[in-house]
Amino acid sequence: MVEKERPYHIQAIYDLKNNYSPDQFRFAIGECRKVIAQCVAEDNESGQQVARVRILRYLDLQLSRAVRWAEDEADLMAVVLRSQIELRIWAAFLSEGPNQAAHFFHDVNIDIRELHAKMNNAFPCTIPPLPGHVAGRRVDLKPDGDYENYAFKLCSKLIHPTALMLNHPELTINNREIKVYLAVEVLFYAWLIVSSLHDIVWRD
Repeated sequence: MVEKERPYHIQAIYDLKNNYSPDQFRFAIGECRKVIAQCVAEDNESGQQVARVRILRYLDLQLSRAVRWAEDEADLMAVVLRSQIELRIWAAFLSEGPNQAAHFFHDVNIDIRELHAKMNNAFPCTIPPLPGHVAGRRVDLKPDGDYENYAFKLCSKLIHPTALMLNHPELTINNREIKVYLAVEVLFYAWLIVSSLHDIVWRD
């Protein structure tokens, strides 16, 4: 039985995992960013499409950072991957329909409400009240499954000054295996997010 040839973006992930180098990582991320650049034209056709464009623009920003940080400590790449996991969850949520897109935009008001409450506690009687009442609860973004939960937790342990990281930087932020794992995951999540928002058709 002849094995079916993998699509380019899938093969790129395998290639990076099997033969990692910072230069190979930068090249692979660059190819993904080229595809993103073709998908982020202004499109106000629907709330869902506006949300897709905003997610992809932020993804591209994170990937530009990943390229710059390819040879730095692992906590920097962990910032990118943790953000990508949350973007992946938003992308899945938005794909459910227009009501979810409306909730995505309403979450802006909830973010402002929560920040305003914290500011008011820190600086009482100096912050003017918000105009009108903001109702509702934020979308509950949670990693999905053991694999994603592990990646999310690892990123959190690296990003924050945990006892593990502070006591053992050689095993965490300076660990080459962790750096390679994170880099491969960054490429994986980049393509996962892009392909969940747009159908990718590869041509020879």
